[in-house]
Amino acid sequence: MQVKTYLAPTKLEALLKVREELGPGAVILSERIVRTGGLFRRKAMVEIVAGLEEATETALPAPDRGNQRQDVGAPRGGVEPKGVEQYDPVQGRIRQLEREMQEMRMLVQAMYARMTGEEAPALPTAVANILDEHPLLRPLLKAGVEPEIARQLLRRVPRLPHNAAIDALQRTLIAHIPVGGALPRESRTRQVVALVGPTGVGKTTTIAKLAAIHALDYNREVVLLSLDTYRIGAIEQLRTYAGIMNLPLHVATTAEEAQEGLAQHRACDLVLIDTVGRSQRDKAHLHELYAALAPLNAQVYLVLSATADAAVLEESLQQFRLFDPEALILTKVDEAVRFGGCINLCVRYPLPIAYFTTGQRVPEDIRVADARWLASKLIEGVAACHEAHPLASTTE
Repeated sequence: MQVKTYLAPTKLEALLKVREELGPGAVILSERIVRTGGLFRRKAMVEIVAGLEEATETALPAPDRGNQRQDVGAPRGGVEPKGVEQYDPVQGRIRQLEREMQEMRMLVQAMYARMTGEEAPALPTAVANILDEHPLLRPLLKAGVEPEIARQLLRRVPRLPHNAAIDALQRTLIAHIPVGGALPRESRTRQVVALVGPTGVGKTTTIAKLAAIHALDYNREVVLLSLDTYRIGAIEQLRTYAGIMNLPLHVATTAEEAQEGLAQHRACDLVLIDTVGRSQRDKAHLHELYAALAPLNAQVYLVLSATADAAVLEESLQQFRLFDPEALILTKVDEAVRFGGCINLCVRYPLPIAYFTTGQRVPEDIRVADARWLASKLIEGVAACHEAHPLASTTE
């Protein structure tokens, strides 16, 4: 054990010396009052004998503030010395700030050494981890991108000045966002298209937008078919849209009635099927809906809201894979605050995005999916984080 003796006018000052030299792992071996000086100038001093279990001095502690409440380790012989903060909380806070400033100085010195090619000083592990972290990692995490996926993306983004790094990140995002599956303007055979998804994602409004574009803009014969008999309001909403656009609407309560509707309109160009919204956790009703759709041989589009939590998005995609969707439609993009959840889906699953919806207007607020556009939405969040916390994303 390394043993050292410390003298100071007060116990607080003596403990501060122990902490300064031996760190929080020190143990108090003894404590007494001694008198120093000449015959006529003797002065009472506090003598503390402290030691370390290890033979080497403790390195700069990592900034884990939760583990630094006890400044001196467990005592010997039943003596229980108090920590520095218990004698003077202000002094304890000052010491903590001093350590943090020292770490910042070391970090700046190491960054300067890297830029100038000089030999960098040895760094504590915690400081080294901060230095090795990609400057754009924290902004990506703030935007909702999962750590694993953020690091996967940043492996392709070199450490460049901020604007150049942002451009490289955007190019990387574009390469990882699959798009496709939008309905063609015309087809030689009738198309049967069904929209499925959780409740409240905007399937009915999206159906109306697609119907308006293909009927009014592309002059196709469009039929609306509703399998959503659980929400009377949704059927009335679709009926209103059908009346405005002068399109036929067939309401089916069973799979047989849905097939009858298809048979009645076999000469049309496009059948758009609105389905009942189901929770991704309601597996029984999901299988019921699947059984109703399977005989129709429809192209299935999974509709998800960009405002949903990342975990909800992933769970929904996992459960609705039962329908073997051809593509995704991301709704409420205009309401989304963070786009990291959408990026997580794009990177983790190959399902392409066909459309984005950007509001309630029919048919204006829908657009064919564009990887660059979605990437720019995430980049806006990353740039905003950089502006708010420039030190968190400073490049070398």
